[in-house]
Amino acid sequence: MTKFIPKNYPNGSRLKAKQPLTETTGNQKKRTEGAAAKCNGQYFENIIESSCRYYRQKGIADIQKTPEPMKVLSVLDKKKAIFKAVFEKQAQPDFKGVLHGGQTIIFEAKHTNGKSIAKNRLSDEQIENFKNHNQLGAECFVLVSFEMKNFYKIPWSIWNDMEFIYKKKSVNQADIKGYEVSYLNGRLNFLDK
Repeated sequence: MTKFIPKNYPNGSRLKAKQPLTETTGNQKKRTEGAAAKCNGQYFENIIESSCRYYRQKGIADIQKTPEPMKVLSVLDKKKAIFKAVFEKQAQPDFKGVLHGGQTIIFEAKHTNGKSIAKNRLSDEQIENFKNHNQLGAECFVLVSFEMKNFYKIPWSIWNDMEFIYKKKSVNQADIKGYEVSYLNGRLNFLDK
């Protein structure tokens, strides 16, 4: 009796060998992870914007998302408002506004699915904005989401001096215990005392 060897499988095996991870699939993985991170960051900002609407309705604060500075290069479809644009400069802090009583408030929103968040997640322009506003008496902080489960309001003074306080240039959830922010009824309570 002769052994049957299918044409498509020269070694007689019916299983295909695993493909090694190639540069293309590695790049695809990075793109997928980047798209997921962007989606999570946008979802986090949507939660914050909803919270800001609540604070505005209650007369506690008027805080708005800072628009990204863009320069339009060309109009692709005027009727549909589709255009080609580039960012003119690095972003300012994500949110700015005023608290009841007149104090300015600025903060940056940062999300991570990792175990820690690095200090260098802020741009030089954002750092300069925080320093200037902090010196003038504004309430300044970084609002951090870990896996969209745990939220923290880290005061600018703590974020800025992170490497001196924690002896490292990143913080994990154990480091920032005490700065937790509750998330109830679809709202982050980052202004509640």
